[in-house]
Amino acid sequence: LQALCEAAGLDRPPILGLPSLPTARENSHFVPERALADGEHLVLKGQSGETTLCHTLEVIHTPGHAANHLCLLLIEDGLLFTGDHILNGSTTVIDPPDGSMEAYLDSLDKLADRCRQHGVDFILPAHGYVLGDLKAGADGIGGPAEGGALAAIAHLKAHRLQREAKVARAMQVLPEGTLDDWVRLAYDDVPERLWPVAKRSLMAHVERLQSLGGFNL
Repeated sequence: LQALCEAAGLDRPPILGLPSLPTARENSHFVPERALADGEHLVLKGQSGETTLCHTLEVIHTPGHAANHLCLLLIEDGLLFTGDHILNGSTTVIDPPDGSMEAYLDSLDKLADRCRQHGVDFILPAHGYVLGDLKAGADGIGGPAEGGALAAIAHLKAHRLQREAKVARAMQVLPEGTLDDWVRLAYDDVPERLWPVAKRSLMAHVERLQSLGGFNL
């Protein structure tokens, strides 16, 4: 984008975001040209003929997948851009120490609050199709956000907690077990070829369970 703008004689847009924490993997460190703040509004203006267009993006800090992860809410259109925090077709990997399951679940609650506040209809993830349902609320009981964005977030949170319950059971059955032992029980519905990746999220669940006081390993 910067190269295209420069080639067109336009101002070079800065790279925005939050810098990585020291916990990030060495090949994933990111340093923005300008750091954003949680709750900051980015106002985009342009011309379409004689009409001035204005769009406002609200910055939402959503740690979990990564400590510096951000989502963006397009306020005027009720659209939520979730990056890697919410995907369609799979669940994002939570990889400690930069990833945190506790932070991830808290961030889901934070996004749900924003969806209610701004009447968000659709979620646009970095991978997969748009999440949302135009038919939701057709009976007059609720708007699209009740059956679309909010339902998607609630479903995802419930899935994570169901997985965590399986992790807890695996740890109870094999209290002296390892991640390799627990992944076989907690992710028995996942193809074995995916277990090496699943173990990263498994570790995040283990850390959360330990923080809640349920297990001391």
